[in-house]
Amino acid sequence: MDDEIIPKQTLPGPLPSGIRVQYAEGFGAVTEETVKKILKKVRKRAYKHLYLTLDPYGESTFLEMCSENGWVSLSIGEEVYRDKRVTWTVYQSYDRRYSDSDEAAPIRQGQDIILKKYTIQDIEAVLQCIEWFIRTGTPYPGIDWAKHG
Repeated sequence: MDDEIIPKQTLPGPLPSGIRVQYAEGFGAVTEETVKKILKKVRKRAYKHLYLTLDPYGESTFLEMCSENGWVSLSIGEEVYRDKRVTWTVYQSYDRRYSDSDEAAPIRQGQDIILKKYTIQDIEAVLQCIEWFIRTGTPYPGIDWAKHG
């Protein structure tokens, strides 16, 4: 799989307000209180899995987090309509330290093995990625991403 690496960028300004996410697995309506609960649990590393989407049915553009043993994998699937078809672009968190490695991280996504190069260990950056997605529906520009599709 060839990765297009999207390098970390300077943030375009302060974190936007508002909430774009309409579905958070395990929660009801996504409110500011829900956002606080999600971020608090992520900070405490209480989740092995988190799934957020931009539609209320959990079926459109999504952010998925898998976490285990201090390792975190973030994936964003972006749904795009082209020529009366749905296509997907996937962004994965990316760690340049492992760019030449196909070494597995001590974390799994279902039965899938996650490579170390698609992980992030900085919990503050993970929190920023999740809140940015909640508020914008886009990948956080403050980390490197690998783009597929």
